[in-house]
Amino acid sequence: MDITEIIRRWQSAQSVGAIKRETGYDRETIGKYISLAESKGLKREIRLTTEEIRGLFSAELSVSPSRSEKTDILVKHAEEFKRLVTDKNNPLKAKSAFEVLSERHEFSSLVSYTTFKRFAKTHGITKDVRSSTCRIEIAPGSQIQVDYAKVGYLFDPMKLKRRTVYAFIGTLGNSRHKFVEYVFSQNQQSFAASHVKMFNFFCGTTQSLRIDNLKSGVIKPDLYDPQLNRAYREMSEYYGIFIDTCRVATPTDKPIVERDVQTIREEFRKMIVKNPSVTISELNKEIQDWIKNIYGQRKHGTTQLKPYESFLSEEKPALMPLPREPFEASLWKEAKVHPDHYIQVNSKAYSVPHAYIGKTVWVKVTGKLVYVYYNDRLIKQHLIPKGFRQTDLNDFPDNMKHAMDSGLPMYLRMKAKQISPEFGELINKILSPHAYINMRKAQALISIAEKHPSELISKASMSAQSEYKRIHPKLFKSIIEKIESGIKENETAIAISENTQMFLRGMEYFTSNN
Repeated sequence: MDITEIIRRWQSAQSVGAIKRETGYDRETIGKYISLAESKGLKREIRLTTEEIRGLFSAELSVSPSRSEKTDILVKHAEEFKRLVTDKNNPLKAKSAFEVLSERHEFSSLVSYTTFKRFAKTHGITKDVRSSTCRIEIAPGSQIQVDYAKVGYLFDPMKLKRRTVYAFIGTLGNSRHKFVEYVFSQNQQSFAASHVKMFNFFCGTTQSLRIDNLKSGVIKPDLYDPQLNRAYREMSEYYGIFIDTCRVATPTDKPIVERDVQTIREEFRKMIVKNPSVTISELNKEIQDWIKNIYGQRKHGTTQLKPYESFLSEEKPALMPLPREPFEASLWKEAKVHPDHYIQVNSKAYSVPHAYIGKTVWVKVTGKLVYVYYNDRLIKQHLIPKGFRQTDLNDFPDNMKHAMDSGLPMYLRMKAKQISPEFGELINKILSPHAYINMRKAQALISIAEKHPSELISKASMSAQSEYKRIHPKLFKSIIEKIESGIKENETAIAISENTQMFLRGMEYFTSNN
């Protein structure tokens, strides 16, 4: 009767949406039976009676089980269905749970999703929630809408722990074709890198990109004067794409991708349920396949077109071409120039010209180079060192160089040697790599050494050189204190009196046969 009703309404020129509202079947099921009717030569102009329609579909109806048989199948798996939709860590939506169960128990050919929905509603497991939407027409190649959302948790074999997984989603406004990447981190570099992968996936870029006010992309959420972070702004300028930011707490500014967040989160949960040991790289491979071959081949509820086919025919030709070389995502950080002429970025130190001491600069870090900017002007460039420090002697003022040339390092070496030969070796070792850079450290060590006996300093110097690779004043002071405490313990030990020594016996006394 339901199939007959679908065909009858179709012959009455009702739209698929109207048939869906009146019968409760989804668009895919309705489209399947309409296509089947057309394949049998049935046309809208030819009106058939109910009996004739039943006869036309007799073969399909004969293999379909009765409603009671379908219900028995669903009752058999009802508890499993409830576990899937109520799981605390990875709950699935009703449709996703149905797809998982159909695949597990192979009853997709016997029970439709519509039957499953009726069963779920009857048992109070799901509710029918409807909302109205307004379609926004977007020209091909004009806009990508981007969102970044938490989708769940996954074990990371590199960190050996469960970590939060985020989904980067970019949806083309016209065709609804999308790019998805699951990632563990959301920072400047990973966010820009996901955009580069998206542009390569689409084989082009749109004229504009609509983005939410994410910290990784937008620093100041101001619609008319968005202060994008430098890495993101650099990426947009490289590809010639305009960034349009949404108003704060207004997801309707990007409704197309907003709805995709739920879909992609649900696909993530389904893949986890099917394969709990799946890796994030495998997830990304599966989701890309799903986008092209499953989601991309379904008729979209709004456009009534298949997203992937619409992308190939309409949107892809309208995209702007990509540059020859892909954009290299860089890291931007603020840093202050310290009195010793150095800035510290990513646990490494870089010299900066003397004129910028005390000022705050911007530092751009790429794969091999570090660029230092002040007021958007490049003032210094360094190779990333293998060690801790990268120095350019030209960054230091002439009077500092004169101090070194006038023999101050030599004076420190002589002074250290007078305290103790071993201490002299330690100071010489510290000053050897670069006298000026380590001069303050050497002066601090000499200041500490002058307050203690030379014998104690000798022991501390030998201990420092043999046990530690890098010596600093605080460490040297702790070594001295440790040695001092050991000496005091020996001095305060209780001496054995002569009367007590009369009762001492050697080991042979206890092992003899007498």
